[in-house]
Amino acid sequence: MPNLLRRRFAAIVAIIAIISLLAVACGDDNNSSNTTTPGSSASAGASAQPSASGTSGTSGAIEGSNLGDVNVIGIWGSDELNNFDAMVKPWEDKTGGNMKFTGTRDITAQLNVRVQGGNPPDVAIPAELGLFKEYAQQGKIISLDQCKNGLADYVKANYPKAFLDLATVNGKLYGFFMKADTKATIWYNPKWFKDNGLKPLGADSSWDDLANLAKEIKAKGIAPWSIGLESGEASGWPGTDWIQQIILNQEGVDTYDGLVDGSVKFTDPKVKDAWEKFGQMALTDGYTSQGGAAGINATNFQDSAYPPFMDPPKAGMVFLGSFTGGFVKDQFPDAKAGTDYDFFTWPGGKVSGSANIVYAFKANPTVCSYLKYLASAQAQTIWVKKGGFTSVNKQVSTDAYPSDVAKKVAEQLLNAQTFRFDLDDAIGGSVQTAYFKAVTQYISNPGSLDSLLSGLDSTRAAAATSSPTAGAGG
Repeated sequence: MPNLLRRRFAAIVAIIAIISLLAVACGDDNNSSNTTTPGSSASAGASAQPSASGTSGTSGAIEGSNLGDVNVIGIWGSDELNNFDAMVKPWEDKTGGNMKFTGTRDITAQLNVRVQGGNPPDVAIPAELGLFKEYAQQGKIISLDQCKNGLADYVKANYPKAFLDLATVNGKLYGFFMKADTKATIWYNPKWFKDNGLKPLGADSSWDDLANLAKEIKAKGIAPWSIGLESGEASGWPGTDWIQQIILNQEGVDTYDGLVDGSVKFTDPKVKDAWEKFGQMALTDGYTSQGGAAGINATNFQDSAYPPFMDPPKAGMVFLGSFTGGFVKDQFPDAKAGTDYDFFTWPGGKVSGSANIVYAFKANPTVCSYLKYLASAQAQTIWVKKGGFTSVNKQVSTDAYPSDVAKKVAEQLLNAQTFRFDLDDAIGGSVQTAYFKAVTQYISNPGSLDSLLSGLDSTRAAAATSSPTAGAGG
């Protein structure tokens, strides 16, 4: 789910660990256009939880006194920003530090303007990797070991290797992930499944198992799937999530990684096969509650989350990221997590997702204290308890999550043997935009697939002469 996607929705969404990337659509957060909060506007009552001590951490993550301002740019607004403020407030109260936060969905462009203009923020918290790696290679951001308060050692001791690898450039750790989302979640109605003698699949299931389950659901008289691709300018991103999970699990990690770095073309037979598998589920007659191509392209991705949980259900399953539980709970307030709605892991068990990566442009005492606090279990547990946040810090207790389903999301990310950053976000830029559009065109005209894939290769070739930048979300 694209970061670009994140412009489109206001209720989701930042990690990593192997824990929910993190979307929405892509990722998947809130609205917000350039919202600045001088200091914390956090709601009262967010009490810092004692962190479990990591081998390299400290029992108290809040360090320093009489600290100054820290200028931060991120993507959050509205309720998400309130939760982030609540998370930061204990650090401000204890250290005298003051967070000045600017929230924008156009974070990639704004970061570039500020960095090129010689006025970078102190800290950036986007949900993309391309610009992060570019800045690290150019020496524009600090490696975490430049903070002499044990920050790098703490992160290495308490975060999963998959996330450490993603944040490492040329052998040095330059950032850490927080607020992750997973895209490996297929949501279903446990009561309806049980009443109809159906069982959810497991991580060791296959694509054929999923195809057979779809046939069984159709035989019960309802559509197997609810699929919606509409998301404003980012329409199409939910389809890219389908394709990336198929590539990762059914076509292979090498194909996935190659598509990201450009060594595998969109016209590669394995990539084409993934698109066709998506088309098999989306375009088989009677397979979606949207009634076919026109309905799929016209249905907003958030609205597509609801049909399996209506009374009676209008679809058997919906494939969307871990943020979907929030959509369902908001739409059906009486629904109980684990009883009325739940998810199973995409067949194959490999996980794609997104997360917000935290990195800094300078290493002074205020910034280093702020970074170590944000990385801590003490800080992240505050937002975890409020909901809508999945941490990849291994010291955050899964008992802190507000529901069994939220806990299950965290466990999926933490335990996944293979995790990859959201494919379209990792590619980014003009190719990401073209990718979204191609998905909607494919749904409307599946016979155009070959020309669409060739067009994506041409778009990538044309973009190769310019600096790679990642998209905005999802």
